[in-house]
Amino acid sequence: MSRALKLAIASLLILLLSIACVAVPLIPQRDAPCPEFARVEEVWRLIRRYHVDSEALDPGELAERTIRGLIEALNDPYTSYLTPQQYALMRTQLEGRFTGIGAMITIKEGQLTVVAPIAGSPAEKAGIKPGDQILEVDGESTTGMSLHEAALKIRGPQGTKVRLLVRHPDDDAPREIEITRAEIKVPSVRWEMLPENIAHITVTNFTERTASEFASALKDIIDQDAIGIVLDLRNNPGGLLDAAVMVASQFLEEGIVVYALDNRGERVDWSVRDDGIASKMPLAVLVNRHSASGSEVVAGALQDHNRGPIIGTSTRGKGSMNRIHRLDQGGALFITFARWFTPDGRQIDGEGITPDIEVEITPEDIANNRDPQQERAIEYLKLGG
Repeated sequence: MSRALKLAIASLLILLLSIACVAVPLIPQRDAPCPEFARVEEVWRLIRRYHVDSEALDPGELAERTIRGLIEALNDPYTSYLTPQQYALMRTQLEGRFTGIGAMITIKEGQLTVVAPIAGSPAEKAGIKPGDQILEVDGESTTGMSLHEAALKIRGPQGTKVRLLVRHPDDDAPREIEITRAEIKVPSVRWEMLPENIAHITVTNFTERTASEFASALKDIIDQDAIGIVLDLRNNPGGLLDAAVMVASQFLEEGIVVYALDNRGERVDWSVRDDGIASKMPLAVLVNRHSASGSEVVAGALQDHNRGPIIGTSTRGKGSMNRIHRLDQGGALFITFARWFTPDGRQIDGEGITPDIEVEITPEDIANNRDPQQERAIEYLKLGG
């Protein structure tokens, strides 16, 4: 047996017991401990005592490798371990700012894929496109990486460079793109008034700033006497659940927005907030295959409450709920602990939201700078909703 394999086996054994303990607050408490952990602890003690290279083992390195190996065995790209540095970087994104290249990413069919570059970002300027597959980051394959691990490898200090091996959707061969990281300040909401007083409001993702940004935009839209709203959730990868609930609540009067079931079937509801200001405003919602997570929560709620048609293509189907748990020794565990359901009980995870009106955007539409999904939404609103 090679030294590398021995180290891998050792890394798979070390700290399993402590990992199980820190996971307990995230899931319902089990009445009985897992007896397998006693065997794991015994094996680790024997390795420490008798293995010929025991003195050379780096417990910190083995701990990191063990945690990653355990999470990889879950086959869940949305559960991941974050080092203290990675955790700090992730927090800045949820606050609506970070340093990186400015591209929203997801895992699609096991491959790291770009949802969309942020307008004006280094990624957009370097030629990154929606649907691009990122095969390598600085020479390291992204195969098997969790979504958060990959995202945090792409990010880094302002002014530093990152090399990406990228395959564009229409290209057979990948190409290497070098991008200089910059501070990305991302307003999560933007809007414009279209002809005939129809407002088009886009939510790019759900951050700590989204609820206030969205409420401010709605007030401006109402003050300008809009006759209807096109809510654009296309290419929105999600974010904070509370922000998504707040956005949906602006268009609803009562009921629930979403509920979750955990691994014991226990249910938690998120009810409509009572401060919505657009519950009577005619509405049409745009989604596509890159709409995920929080954007699917909003679309599903508005669809079940019959607030307006969902227009576009079926969404991603990322309906699992994740929680960040800070670890006592530093870093964090980003863990899937429940699945989301729409108010009428439809599971989002693996299913997505099916539009009421299916409209594709073809390559010809893109070449001619047409947006038939938006056109269909405007047509609906012009006809009085």
